[in-house]
Amino acid sequence: MSEINTATTKEMSKRTAYIYFAICIALEQVAIPFLSYCEGFTVLVPSIICLVTIGLSYAFFGKCLKVINLAVGFAVWSGVAVVWTAVFSLAILHYPLNAADIIGLILVIIGIVGMNLKG
Repeated sequence: MSEINTATTKEMSKRTAYIYFAICIALEQVAIPFLSYCEGFTVLVPSIICLVTIGLSYAFFGKCLKVINLAVGFAVWSGVAVVWTAVFSLAILHYPLNAADIIGLILVIIGIVGMNLKG
């Protein structure tokens, strides 16, 4: 029987997982603005930037899931994306937010915080 290499079977530390998670979220936040500029993936440079950053984001997300719970991780990841997209749309694209939009964003943030509470 062959010996198992302990270096390859080490579990990922929580710190490393959260670093990967932060990279995953940051890459997605780069991709989101380019979605509005790639015009249905017909403009080359924004399309390439969008596809590469989204792909890398998913790769880092997959790696961090060795430690982070899928449901909580995806909720945080998508929640940050929703809030960032609203801020970007308001600040850069000048799309207005109405009261219902703001209430929805607050509920998303409350939901994410609630999912991360340790009981």
